[in-house]
Amino acid sequence: MAAVNLLAVIAGTLGIPPNEITESSDMSNTKKWDSLRQVMLMTELETSYGIELTDQEMTEATSVAKIRAVLAERGLS
Repeated sequence: MAAVNLLAVIAGTLGIPPNEITESSDMSNTKKWDSLRQVMLMTELETSYGIELTDQEMTEATSVAKIRAVLAERGLS
């Protein structure tokens, strides 16, 4: 499987330029990252990484750092 660029996936799902997503981006400081886009983002991550996230993971993964932590727990980066 080809490497997935997490920041590009997030930017694409939120519909914002990739340079507006950083390692410190989260729902509180990123435009367009609202609850609806959060659901869309979790679905896109599942598709991109070939995984199925738990409800708890989806609820907690509200920042780039937290998403990376969830992926790392599954052996993905």
